[in-house]
Amino acid sequence: MKTRLYISKENLKYNVEHIKKSIKKGKSIIAMVKANAYGAGDTLVANYLQEIGITEFGVANIDEALRLRNNKITGMILVTSVCTQDEIDLAIKNDISLSVSTLDNMIEINEKAKLLNSIAKVHLKIDTGMTRLGFNYNELKEKVNDILRLENISIDGIYTHLSCADIDEEYTIEQIKEFKSTLKMLESDIKFKYVHLFNSDGTQNYENKVEDINYTHVRVGLMLYGYTRDTKPVLKLTAPILHINDITKYTKVGYGGTFIAKPNMKIAVIKIGYADGLSRSLSNKITVKVNGVECPLVGNICMDMSMVDVTNVPNVKVNDEVVIWDYSNDLKEISKISNKIVYETISNLGVRIERILD
Repeated sequence: MKTRLYISKENLKYNVEHIKKSIKKGKSIIAMVKANAYGAGDTLVANYLQEIGITEFGVANIDEALRLRNNKITGMILVTSVCTQDEIDLAIKNDISLSVSTLDNMIEINEKAKLLNSIAKVHLKIDTGMTRLGFNYNELKEKVNDILRLENISIDGIYTHLSCADIDEEYTIEQIKEFKSTLKMLESDIKFKYVHLFNSDGTQNYENKVEDINYTHVRVGLMLYGYTRDTKPVLKLTAPILHINDITKYTKVGYGGTFIAKPNMKIAVIKIGYADGLSRSLSNKITVKVNGVECPLVGNICMDMSMVDVTNVPNVKVNDEVVIWDYSNDLKEISKISNKIVYETISNLGVRIERILD
């Protein structure tokens, strides 16, 4: 048996429908499937989302975009980071949309497109306060005429990223105002097909508070995967039992001997470790389910394996599937124990884990 991550189609579809009901009529979804769909498996998730009507996707880099294209994803794919010079050709040839944050980058893309006798599709990225990538308002105002002269570029979209939409309303409102001003400055010259500013937190907390901005899409990640308010978790993580040890009192378990046995214990070795994304900081701190019974994870988590106290599990045997977390689990608690956020917990899930649509 393999270590497996099950992705619930039912819950994923529920989340899509929930998002559609939450946003204004006529608005659409850009599904963020970067970082292997936040650990869920990008090609599996994107193909299923495409089946149920989602046609626009966001990724972090050209490799992720090409993997989608090579796996039958036909709609718009936006790279939200910067493509280097040698990647621009690949993007243009595969109809992949590029984010642009500087005039120099746009000129470079335009020259590449001209050589290919093609038109490059881009989204203008606007920095409204994230201080990461993007044009600011004044910079864009100075350079808009230079941008409009680029003949081999189609400016399909414009967007920003709300950096504090979960914790700071005043700052978020200022970001939204800044984006609105930028959009107003440009919309007489550019007809945008894609206008997007609301991420998952923005969609949940601000989308219905903004009446006078003509956006077209929400750009959601964690909402899709079910670890936000009113959504359903889509991931279940399991690992098989490889071996069972019958141990006696005072026997030390694992690296450093951080767990010392009580009398007559059964310790199962399971096929998952920190190389698979099960954080070592969870050692001796969480429980897992073995045949429906809550069992402590004991000893330090190893690179490839972990140990579980199965003393109280009747008829436990090798190859039994151990549930690390289920669809019902709130991963915020596990993440808190390991000093992470949910994004880290799921996106750190390793490539050795088999992904299965459930």
